[in-house]
Amino acid sequence: MGVKTMSGLLILKAMQKAGKRPLMAETMNMDLDCSEDGQVRFKCMPTNDHLNPGGTVHGGYAATALDFALSCAVQTKLKDAFNFCGISELNVKYIPPIKVGQVLYAEDRVISMTRQTGITAGEIVDEESKIYAYASGTVMIKPES
Repeated sequence: MGVKTMSGLLILKAMQKAGKRPLMAETMNMDLDCSEDGQVRFKCMPTNDHLNPGGTVHGGYAATALDFALSCAVQTKLKDAFNFCGISELNVKYIPPIKVGQVLYAEDRVISMTRQTGITAGEIVDEESKIYAYASGTVMIKPES
C-alpha cells in the first residue's frame, strides 16, 4: 500500500512503528506514544532549546505541542492522510510553568468532525496526570475533489 493511499491513522501507526518523526516532532522533542481513531498521545520532553529568557519553558512549546497533536488527532479520522490544511483556530490556557527535562504528554482527541472541519481538545499532562496546559482547536479539512 502506497503512502498516498493510506489513511491518516495508518500513516501515524507506520511512522511510530518505523521510529520516524516528522521534522516538527524532532524540533519539539516529541514522540508518538499512542494513536487510535480520533485520538493521539505524544510524549514530550522540553530541552534548553525551548527556554524563554526567564528560564522556564516558553509557552510556545505547549502551544506548538498541542497544535501538532490536535492536527494529528484529526488526521486519524481521515481516509486520505494528506487531506487536511492545518489549524485555523487554537485556544490555549496555561496553568503551571513547564520545566526543562520534564516528561509530559500531549493528549488530544476529536470532539466533532464534519467534511470541512475537525473540532479538537487536548491537554499537556505529566506522568501523574497533572495538567500544565489545555487547548481546543479547529482543523481545516480540504474539500474532496
